[in-house]
Amino acid sequence: MTSAATVLRPQDLGEVQAALRDTTGPLQIAGAGTAATWAGLLAPVDAVLDTTALTGVITHNPGDMTVAVRAGTPLAALHDELAEHAQHVSLDAARIAEGATVGGLLATGDAGPAALVFGSLRDVVIGVTLVLADGTIARAGGHVIKNVAGYDLAKLFTGSFGTLGLIVRVAVRLHPVPPRTASAVGGSDEPDRLGAAAIELAARPLEADCLDVDWRDGAGRLLVRFGSAAASD
Repeated sequence: MTSAATVLRPQDLGEVQAALRDTTGPLQIAGAGTAATWAGLLAPVDAVLDTTALTGVITHNPGDMTVAVRAGTPLAALHDELAEHAQHVSLDAARIAEGATVGGLLATGDAGPAALVFGSLRDVVIGVTLVLADGTIARAGGHVIKNVAGYDLAKLFTGSFGTLGLIVRVAVRLHPVPPRTASAVGGSDEPDRLGAAAIELAARPLEADCLDVDWRDGAGRLLVRFGSAAASD
């Protein structure tokens, strides 16, 4: 982004279409900015399309455990709204605490330790609405977990960093919030020993919700988290 770039802040699908149709030069898609440099530094652009006004829940079906949300919605805010029903999106990327948006997390393909059990966001997406560079709207999937139509298109846009089009709406499946969690941390300065411990834990009948290895400055930590009934064992 440069100081001369025009900032566009559409508030609905129609304004997104108009913004993309009317911009002929290089365009940057920006959300909360928590991963702005992940795909490398951009060359100068003519306009920046800011998605942060595209917020809010469109449809939440607690019984079906699905939610459709505008892509500029911070995932932390969505979790606050879903907390009343003890549901959440099973994603714990570090950027969530920094305000990362649902669309941004999908566009960057980010994940966290919970991917051990639930996968990344691409694995819980059941539908997307996209706007291509010429303003064309594309839809894939829907609001039903068993509806497999369009899954590949949603996965295609996962990790695309805005290069294929703009993610405007996302529908995802939800999971119950564990009533209780417990975490354990172990350390070692021997990589082989740390790796063997991780493999052993992953193979145990007591399934962990998260398992991660953190190695810094010649020392490592093994972190494991259990949820629900497993947390009390």
